[in-house]
Amino acid sequence: MKLHTFPIRSAALLALLITLCSTAMAKAPVVAAEEAVELTGWLHVEDHSFSGATVAVKVNGAIREAIVSETGRFTVTLPAGTEAVLRFEMPGHLTKEVVVDTHFAQDGVPGQRVRRVRFAVILELERHMAGFRYQGPVGSIGFDQGGGCMAVSRERKLVPAKRQATMVF
Repeated sequence: MKLHTFPIRSAALLALLITLCSTAMAKAPVVAAEEAVELTGWLHVEDHSFSGATVAVKVNGAIREAIVSETGRFTVTLPAGTEAVLRFEMPGHLTKEVVVDTHFAQDGVPGQRVRRVRFAVILELERHMAGFRYQGPVGSIGFDQGGGCMAVSRERKLVPAKRQATMVF
């Protein structure tokens, strides 16, 4: 008789254990993966050579460098809730900066934890710019509060480049 009741007790015990575990798991707080914004960009230059091209990223007070491939591609991952400045440099070309604000990147319809943004940056040759430089960042990428839609702005104001004074002997 014990043989017949053992499987029934085991089944009941197993059912009770499954119920308790599923209830505990339903009440456990959900821990989200680190939310991030992944930027993939392409540099464009006249001669299609990216030797010496750099992408410096300043975020949370630290500066790090992104690797630029031989095709001009780079990838940068930024944490949500920060503001970063991307600085694009290449010998013989005007330097450009872009501000990226990830504060509302996760707003809106739930979905991917990692937002992905793709964009291109064209670096102009200094010799074609007649001694000018950009006054500040040439653009910004951000996200609308509440909806999380990407918002892009461009500002390409040029100012005369500072020249070194001629030394007189």
